[in-house]
Amino acid sequence: MTHKTVGIVGSGIAGLLCAQGLRAAGHPVFLVDKGRRAGGRMATRRVDGWQWDHGAQYFTVRNARFRTWLEQWDAMGIIDSWFDRFPLPDSSASSLRYIGRGGMQQIPQALTEGLTVHQSTRIDRLERLNQTWHLWTESDAHFECDELVLTPPLPQVLDLLRDSDCLDLIENRSLLESVVYEPSLACLLVLDKPSLVPPPGCLSLRDGIISWIADHDQKWGRKAGEAGGPCLTVHATPEFTKRAWAEEDALVIQEIVAAASQWLGSEVTDWQCHRWKYALAKNPLSMPYYRNAKHCLSIAGDAFQSSRIESAALSGIRVSDAILKS
Repeated sequence: MTHKTVGIVGSGIAGLLCAQGLRAAGHPVFLVDKGRRAGGRMATRRVDGWQWDHGAQYFTVRNARFRTWLEQWDAMGIIDSWFDRFPLPDSSASSLRYIGRGGMQQIPQALTEGLTVHQSTRIDRLERLNQTWHLWTESDAHFECDELVLTPPLPQVLDLLRDSDCLDLIENRSLLESVVYEPSLACLLVLDKPSLVPPPGCLSLRDGIISWIADHDQKWGRKAGEAGGPCLTVHATPEFTKRAWAEEDALVIQEIVAAASQWLGSEVTDWQCHRWKYALAKNPLSMPYYRNAKHCLSIAGDAFQSSRIESAALSGIRVSDAILKS
């Protein structure tokens, strides 16, 4: 087997599992990502002893191949089960939800083991030359690879290809351009007393302003007073997020706290905001990934099949399968 060098843009779950599959088969692989830490929306913020998951709050497992990774993470002691059914007012069907032990970012961090990952590295130009992909950063750092895998949100992927005059390599471009993403505001709150969020520490509301509340003391099994104080993440609905996107953080927090007051039960002593421009693909594509085998270009991520973490993971796994078969 000829071992191809594979470059992956994006160190979220799709990119990391793609990389691990290729690495296991002996292919040289590297990842580049503009963020400071691996994980994408599997993100955990830690500030002055406070801690929040401010992106994806949990994941589910339905596919056997993804379950093998779950079993590995369980053996490593980096995951826990959280709950299998939402408390009122949402009573959706039972499905066990899993979380990173001590934060969702624990999982992608573990997946970087053995990989070459360049964080805080933004790729702003690509070129396909003599059967080799060339990648340049904002500071003109340069990478080369035989195969290129792009895993950021599709609008960012298409912008990068367009800015690099490579968009003509996408044969069914209109299909990829049809995917629409919803934004999300994550408001990270510190309370002076435990919240009134019922066990197991989450609420799915969708009430016009608030989509979701997570109480991290309950989620991670912390005792009152640990880690600097009760920490909550409140996710706004897409509708509110669009309206409030350009507002000052203090005004956003004021509206969110007022809307969530019955579940807070105490004073907010500190807060932060995080804006996710591409939080959720509304109309994900039915195919598991996109690939142009002739030009050794693949696209994977949460825009394929569903916006769940598992679907993004499987998208990356299946791209690695396709590269290994090529």
